[in-house]
Amino acid sequence: MNDQELEARLSDFFDAAATYAFTPLTLLKFSKVFLGIERHDDFAGRRPERRDSELITTASKLFSKFSRKWFHSEIRGLHNLPEKGPGLIIGNHSGGMFPVDAFLTGTSIARYFGSQRPVYALAHDFLFREPSLAHLLERLGALRAGYDTAELAFSHNGLLIVYPGGDHETFREYTKKNRIDFAGRKGFVRLAIKSGVPIYPCVTCGGHETLYVLTRGEWIAEKFNLKKHIRTSVFPVVFSLPWGITSGFLPYFPAPSKITMEFLEPLTWPQFNPSDAENDAVINFCFNDVISKMQQKLDELSFERTENS
Repeated sequence: MNDQELEARLSDFFDAAATYAFTPLTLLKFSKVFLGIERHDDFAGRRPERRDSELITTASKLFSKFSRKWFHSEIRGLHNLPEKGPGLIIGNHSGGMFPVDAFLTGTSIARYFGSQRPVYALAHDFLFREPSLAHLLERLGALRAGYDTAELAFSHNGLLIVYPGGDHETFREYTKKNRIDFAGRKGFVRLAIKSGVPIYPCVTCGGHETLYVLTRGEWIAEKFNLKKHIRTSVFPVVFSLPWGITSGFLPYFPAPSKITMEFLEPLTWPQFNPSDAENDAVINFCFNDVISKMQQKLDELSFERTENS
């Protein structure tokens, strides 16, 4: 890589990082998006070929060092993931606008298998509306959430990271930090059965202690019709650093918290075939199987933290 290429990459990275992490710039840039001043790319988040393994290698090294020191992160069970071929990684989601679990999942896989192993993650389309952020997300392997993009990831023999609970789960109240809450969203099961790929549950404990969520603010979201405008049914109110009590949609600095992540053994249901993806009874059975195993593991990790504290 020559000096010009390196300078361009660093410029892109810091522009996107500032957009995501520096609150005044976040407000300015997304205000321009909402007002129609900043034109976004309708195809952003739909191009898995833009994944940049060199950038992922660098980012993985940096974040791994940070996470070990700040979060004392411990990753278990990576041997349960396949070395090649498609698969669906399903995780519980925590941390609001700084989803440590997502970063840990992606970087730990890249460090274990190497960044050439195709790994993608579905993300809320709101994040792809701001051009500089969308460009960086694509290079890190993020795709706009949807069945079509999930199938694109599988067609590239990729592992696909999905957090079915999305904004609902990542902004659950602090008192419910040790509960798996997918809000009844079962589309991932339908996707796995239809595509014939295994589900690899990934359970994280401690990520929801990086901020304090007071309320999801669903009534606020309903009042301002946020479901229509930005596809969310929550407007969280949180206590976080350095802002104190504020909106959960603003960037914050994560408080230190011991985070443990474990990849469980793959789940498959050989008694079902792709046509069963339209069978509600089958979907409910598989969904409950996933949830029960993940909740059992989260209970174990939570108890372990209590015992060691």
